[in-house]
Amino acid sequence: MDAPARSSATAGPLGRKHLRVILSVVTLLSIFWSINLSASGSLLFPYAAAFATSLALICLELRRISTGVVVAAGLLLTATVAFFALSIPYAVAPSRRLLSLAQLYVALITNCGLFLGLSSLDSRTVSRVFLSIAVLILVVATLEVHFGLRPFVDAIRSLIHQEYYRDTARDLQLYGAVRPTVFASEPSLVGIFWGLSLCGWLLADTDRWGFRRLVVAALLTAAAIFVIRSPTIFYAVAICVIGLIVHGLRRSANPGVRLAKSALLFACFVVTTTSTSLLMHAGDEFGGVIEDIVKGDSFYSRQIGPHRLASSMADTSPFFGFGLGGDAEMAPYVMDAFSPVIENMIAGANAADVDSVPGMAINFSEGKTSHLLTNSFWQFWISFGILGGAVVAALVALALANLGVSEIGFVLLGATLMGQTMGGVVIAPAWTPLFVIAALTIGWTNARPAGTGKSARSASRRPVIG
Repeated sequence: MDAPARSSATAGPLGRKHLRVILSVVTLLSIFWSINLSASGSLLFPYAAAFATSLALICLELRRISTGVVVAAGLLLTATVAFFALSIPYAVAPSRRLLSLAQLYVALITNCGLFLGLSSLDSRTVSRVFLSIAVLILVVATLEVHFGLRPFVDAIRSLIHQEYYRDTARDLQLYGAVRPTVFASEPSLVGIFWGLSLCGWLLADTDRWGFRRLVVAALLTAAAIFVIRSPTIFYAVAICVIGLIVHGLRRSANPGVRLAKSALLFACFVVTTTSTSLLMHAGDEFGGVIEDIVKGDSFYSRQIGPHRLASSMADTSPFFGFGLGGDAEMAPYVMDAFSPVIENMIAGANAADVDSVPGMAINFSEGKTSHLLTNSFWQFWISFGILGGAVVAALVALALANLGVSEIGFVLLGATLMGQTMGGVVIAPAWTPLFVIAALTIGWTNARPAGTGKSARSASRRPVIG
């Protein structure tokens, strides 16, 4: 007689788990596809679909939001409003700054919900979800590029996006092939989210790492590099390697090993933040291929331009930067920092073929100078300044720590690496790597200590919802 009761009791937690999986996947894909709310060609609410599903996840996981999280969020709200108030006296467009501030809150809430959804699932489920997304992206990308699916994909993109990348001539010149979009607004997002999915698969369930998984990961990565043709994948591979090392070191009780872990993270952070200067110096010193890469428009606009603009910020407004939405204030410095590529972009904007006009050239001509910054790491510091950026980063880290994230250093390093591959501070995708990587490390907290057997593997999983 009790069989139906047991079946019903099991179905409840299982249904709640499936609901969280669906909402998390929909949130992630909605960010990837940039599904906004628009009317009559005007953007009303960015990433509306992801925001809605994230709110649902927040409601489902409301019990996990402790007093410490609320305090950290309140301090972050107070700090960012104070930074906004301090910028008003010299703001050219206060309304634009206020809009950027509101967009920042939307982006943070969206990714907070995604974090809560992913971190509520057991490690194996999270790993399988990300593997499924990685395979799905790779299959669609292959069909799009090599099996004639491109017209269908472009038709769907025209329905989703008001503006989308279609410069196939540039792809052929820089990458030797047309890059897939997988329904996203631009090809670079495919590399970013495929790389993030690789991280999710390998880092969520680290105890299942072995030779077979290494072989599969190598084959998938090689296929992705060939089909997607994105350098972002190499950043993701670096995050996976560093993450697996950090996970191995953190299990040791030896203080020396833990010190080595901290030293590794610090060294990686220094190399990441100084790599632009090192490459510029190497290009001047050795020339050849390195000089060609450094002087290319793509590398310059993604690395050197933002780096030079950050240096200008440190000289002119070091404490609180140019502020969110401070495009007009940074415009004179942008002209200097990006001077080698601006002429090329303006020339492209005068092209007869409208499809060949670079999106950055259009944004620049409309006064949206922050859209030239295709490096969210440097844009974060340019927008908030050294003091303001440190305050915001510390408060976000405090909130994550109160949500159970212990490897804050690795999470910040992973976000720094992925930040080299995309632009934006107030849009949801700019914060997604930080919150996804943070969610992946939740399962490490109770990972089995070194030397234990397979029977302890289940201890590394997140508590099952129920």
